[in-house]
Amino acid sequence: MDINYNFQSNNMQIRHLLFDMDNTLYPASSAMNQGITSRMNQFVADFVGISLEEACELRKLGVAQYGTTLGLLHQKFGLTDIDVFFTAVHPESETAELEPDPSLRTFLESLQLPMTILTNAPRIHAERVLRFFNIIDLFIGIHTIESNALRGKPHPEAYKTAIESSGYKIEETLFFDDHLKYIEGYDRAGGTPVWIRPDTMTVPEHGKKYLHLESIYQIPEFLNHSSFFSA
Repeated sequence: MDINYNFQSNNMQIRHLLFDMDNTLYPASSAMNQGITSRMNQFVADFVGISLEEACELRKLGVAQYGTTLGLLHQKFGLTDIDVFFTAVHPESETAELEPDPSLRTFLESLQLPMTILTNAPRIHAERVLRFFNIIDLFIGIHTIESNALRGKPHPEAYKTAIESSGYKIEETLFFDDHLKYIEGYDRAGGTPVWIRPDTMTVPEHGKKYLHLESIYQIPEFLNHSSFFSA
């Protein structure tokens, strides 16, 4: 279904952009996506004492219930040393898994709107990635899993904290993320989400249609005139 959607004419004045970071500001095809997943699976396997295959399945089920792998380990298996988890999943060498994007800084500056980061990653990872791309100074706020007592997306408080601390309202904030469950969470919170996903991605056959882009580089066209919808 294609729907023409002009934000200005529908009394929706966009004044603020809220971005997820991993697989949103840079492509999901990055080696970091695989690296983080692999390190999380290994940590879960070691901590719980199960095989890697069992850890993968546990994470799928657990993330659906607890929101994040950290939430699963903390609430169900009693993980208390959060820093051990962060260090294992996000080693200092992780930026070697990223590809430079010389155009990213200039592009984000060209949007000419205040921007905030909302990620379920820890602050040490967020700052490391943003510095790698030389864009950390472009954001008026960086909200991580620590910002809301380890209750990240899709908990409504995560979105609320990030937006309110930036001085804007949810009605004037567009949210960009690559995960459907976080898109759905922002929608339930009363905001307008934009799903960053390649058109080759398998999407649910049933459910609400969401605005979508293949990459953030389509945002200028999207803000002016949009027919980017998905199942």
